[in-house]
Amino acid sequence: MGFTHLHVHTQYSILDGASSIPALMKKAKEDEMKAIAITDHGNLFGAKEFCNEAKSHSIKPIIGCEVYLARRSRFKNTTKEDRGGYHLILLAKNRTGYKNLVKLVSTGWIEGHYYKPRIDKEILKEYSEGLIASTACLGGDIPSQILNESVSGLETSLAYYQETFGDDFYLELQNHGIPEQKTVNATLIKLAEKNNLKVIATNDVHYINKEDYNAHDILIRLNTGTDINDKNEDLRYSGEEYLSRLIPRIISGCPARR
Repeated sequence: MGFTHLHVHTQYSILDGASSIPALMKKAKEDEMKAIAITDHGNLFGAKEFCNEAKSHSIKPIIGCEVYLARRSRFKNTTKEDRGGYHLILLAKNRTGYKNLVKLVSTGWIEGHYYKPRIDKEILKEYSEGLIASTACLGGDIPSQILNESVSGLETSLAYYQETFGDDFYLELQNHGIPEQKTVNATLIKLAEKNNLKVIATNDVHYINKEDYNAHDILIRLNTGTDINDKNEDLRYSGEEYLSRLIPRIISGCPARR
């Protein structure tokens, strides 16, 4: 069974992604992948190189971005809460979607930059046409509401994404051996069944091969200013965030609609 990676970081996820695009495409071709997405953090810097390399290997390129969604507004930049934002995967499904993705990413840098290039729910709704959205990692809006046990926050956020993206909204399941992911996955599956929503499985790729984990760990240490011997669990990488050939093993009991 074929599997398409829809959550992939390259070296353009600065000091967080360790995959060079040529090497990434070479591995995708070797594994007989028909398509692959690029979803770097907050930018489209690698989109052109990614498309060129994909086409040279006869692989369908899917242009996307893991955007930062401001917790309040892209114009607010006064508190620690404003420094990053929720993660959200956006994928362009057509030319209109690509143009809107470019608009959103540019706005994040021009109007919303505060530590990170942030957009907000207001402008996301305005430029949502042609875009596919998925709930991203544990840093996403929906997963965060689940982990914080915020029932009202979860309901409000879920309603927003359903209204904004309609049938192009997906609940994203991941399993890197992180305990919180099991909690989130179980709730996402219940939400999918209750609300007739679609789910996808992703592997949040940050490096190409499993054995590249140590090199990626050094990259993260440089980014966070931590010592190589620091066992800080908050770094949240387990060694499973590579370009796997097989569908990630998530959890039994997924709904039929995928």
